[in-house]
Amino acid sequence: MNKAYFTISDRNNLPHYEKLKNSLAKFNTAGIPLILIDEEKVAKFNDPHFYYRATPLIAKELKKQGYEYIVKIDADSLILGDLDHVWKALYDVDVAVVQNSNPREAKNYPVTVWDIDVQRYVNCGFVGMHSEEFIDHWLEKCYTPAFYRYQFREQDILNILVYWGNYKVEWLDSGDKFHGLVAKQYEPQMILKDGKVILPQSEEWPKDGDKQIVCYHFAGGNDPNKGNYRNKFQPEVVKYIDELVKP
Repeated sequence: MNKAYFTISDRNNLPHYEKLKNSLAKFNTAGIPLILIDEEKVAKFNDPHFYYRATPLIAKELKKQGYEYIVKIDADSLILGDLDHVWKALYDVDVAVVQNSNPREAKNYPVTVWDIDVQRYVNCGFVGMHSEEFIDHWLEKCYTPAFYRYQFREQDILNILVYWGNYKVEWLDSGDKFHGLVAKQYEPQMILKDGKVILPQSEEWPKDGDKQIVCYHFAGGNDPNKGNYRNKFQPEVVKYIDELVKP
């Protein structure tokens, strides 16, 4: 098998990782491995800045192990739907990315680099990688002096390469599915419809049709309520997630 998911988790985030692992397993009918980079593996890199350039660093290691298609998912994520479309997209592109923001997040937590629109800035919590050239380029830039000048380090560099590099990019959130942070703060509007978590079209957003939430990313650093999906979603969605996170 030449495909792999990977995630990175210290001891504090292992409870989140378990939810990610269990929810992914409900849809991962192909048995694509989810590789955990835990504290023991992180220590072997002996890199004080590991967590700021971890995505291309681990992707490069997996390429060396023979994996051609790689998807990195942050450990504090829930898989709520099938991800087969991500792998299909990777066959034809160098990298597949997701958005970091939406109208509510952009207003309250504007994140960007250079002159990228806040709602077009991409997030490093869900990234699909195919091109070894892209991974090498990303990793190289994470070891230059300029690396330390960017607030979000690997994520800012990812954005620069996506927008100004000569690479073929798949914008995963541009279709009828949402991944990661793009739906954050819209949890109360989400419904369960035909066995799928849906954010319905609205006058505010999204305006181009209903969106299926296939991956939800909590983020939020060390927030004590992080991972508590029960206080975010409607009861029918909570019940659906309860089943997904069971071993």
